[in-house]
Amino acid sequence: MFISTSKWMGLCASVLTFNQVCAKLHVDSDTRMIRDETGRAVLLHGVNVVYKVDPYIPMMEHFDAQDSLTEEDIADLKSWGMNFVRLGVMWEAVERSEGHYDMEYLAKVDALITRMGEQGIYTLVDAH
Repeated sequence: MFISTSKWMGLCASVLTFNQVCAKLHVDSDTRMIRDETGRAVLLHGVNVVYKVDPYIPMMEHFDAQDSLTEEDIADLKSWGMNFVRLGVMWEAVERSEGHYDMEYLAKVDALITRMGEQGIYTLVDAH
């Protein structure tokens, strides 16, 4: 499967993802505020999740204080008032060799975003 670099960057550089738990958000061009579907201003509180070494994604099965983003970690984020994660997606994990894209890695990224969304945590996909 071929995905152009510009298309990938366009899709991932500043995408807020959501599902049924997270309301659809938009930027109000007049006020520059992020708003939900009812027009209420939304304040995002969150953390960076960037894993810069292979496998380029945090462990999702077992808790580790430094290297995981498990259900327990996600529950902790929610209990601490977080509703946002800036998720680093490493290009070297997406395109392991020229023209060959790691769909398994992208599926893991998608699963992680979905898991957080199910708990009400928005994700900004930040392509590195």
